[in-house]
Amino acid sequence: MSAASAHPHVWVDAAVIIHKNESGQIAAIEPVWVFDELYTATLLPDLDKDQSGTVEKNELLGFAEEAINNLHEWGYFLKAQNENGQALVFGNKITTESVLLNNRLLLRFKLLLDQPIMATEVIELKMYDPSYFIAIELVKDKTVSFLPQDEKSKGDCQYEMIDPSDHENNRTPLSELFYSDEEVAENPDLGSIFAQVLRVSCE
Repeated sequence: MSAASAHPHVWVDAAVIIHKNESGQIAAIEPVWVFDELYTATLLPDLDKDQSGTVEKNELLGFAEEAINNLHEWGYFLKAQNENGQALVFGNKITTESVLLNNRLLLRFKLLLDQPIMATEVIELKMYDPSYFIAIELVKDKTVSFLPQDEKSKGDCQYEMIDPSDHENNRTPLSELFYSDEEVAENPDLGSIFAQVLRVSCE
């Protein structure tokens, strides 16, 4: 069988909002996704349920809720852990929002942590579709935001973005990675190879 390179069909620009509670602990993580224009244009006719010619706020909210329900079994395409590799556990309370932004569909979903963690803990975040059907790429500017925005809550927080090609375990350039059709089908976590890592820390 001839080799084939895995490639995505949907592109997403992504950022993250870190929410702190009144005690200064990290209480929630909110991914923000902006889908590419082509996918947005393809999806909008299906979202216009009443065929009014305009996708209304309630129809966008319906899309957001359905999308998040579908993502639940995949861990919301978000891998979050502390510096010791222990997974952060999300509770059942999720809030969603979807709007159109410059002809692109924006999706936000706020995931409350089951147990808030100290802001001084280093956390690592990876957003990716395991099948790599959707390519999620972090934006370069304001990749991570902190809420509330007052200095007392924000504290001295910083983040580092690590590209997959910079990871110490990657010996082969990503551009040279190829997979047969069978390998693509059999690898349930293919997208992790291409995923960027966000390392967030506060003092």
